[in-house]
Amino acid sequence: MELPYDPLGVLQTNGIAFIDLVRSHDHDVSIPSCPGWTIGSIADHQADVWTFWSRVVADGITGRGALQSIEAPTGLTGDLLLDWLSASHNALYSALADAPPDQQVWSWAGSDLDVSWVRRRMVHESSVHLWDLANAVGDPYEIPVEVAADGIDEFLMHFMGRTRGEGEMKVGGTVHLHCTDTTTAASNTSDTDAADPVGEWFVSSVKEPNCTFTREHRKGDAAVRGRAHDLLLWLWRRNGEKPSGVEIIGN
Repeated sequence: MELPYDPLGVLQTNGIAFIDLVRSHDHDVSIPSCPGWTIGSIADHQADVWTFWSRVVADGITGRGALQSIEAPTGLTGDLLLDWLSASHNALYSALADAPPDQQVWSWAGSDLDVSWVRRRMVHESSVHLWDLANAVGDPYEIPVEVAADGIDEFLMHFMGRTRGEGEMKVGGTVHLHCTDTTTAASNTSDTDAADPVGEWFVSSVKEPNCTFTREHRKGDAAVRGRAHDLLLWLWRRNGEKPSGVEIIGN
């Protein structure tokens, strides 16, 4: 899977920045974008995710049964948590760098996915959580345009329609998503396996747990416009129903 950025480079940069923020701030500070979480709990979550996927890749796990062999520490705090966070990031980076991109791995998203899928997933996992953490401590972080646009594409492929928040209604009608800061012209394609996000998507239906979409400029019942960074955070419910950086037009 070809991506418009270096996934290992982004993962390395994001991981180092995340660890540095955890190291330099009180672990009891709340994370506003993740209600109920603190810096300590988001660090624990990130270390757990990095540990899990490093083992899936390094151990060549392709079946659900083998997941039972993956263990992670619980209840770590302070320096012990920092040590685990750093070790888990190193283990993930090493596993992803050493494994062939087309090596098959287990994934909750399908049975025919590979290491390149994990690389992409970990980029977006780390990008959004780095924003969560940076936002909580008043140290602004903006997800790069090409990463954020690809994150929107990944959200539509694997997360749109999978879960609804409490009180949320099903998505009805059609939606046009439009990044205002991407430069590549939209292509009219229905190939939802391609990893070449162009900054515009037309969501024609949402049938839980997934959606049908094309990458093209096309009028929908509603349009959602904004920078790739803002649109991605909006999809992940990070910046409110009607954030200042996102324009919602239509029904």
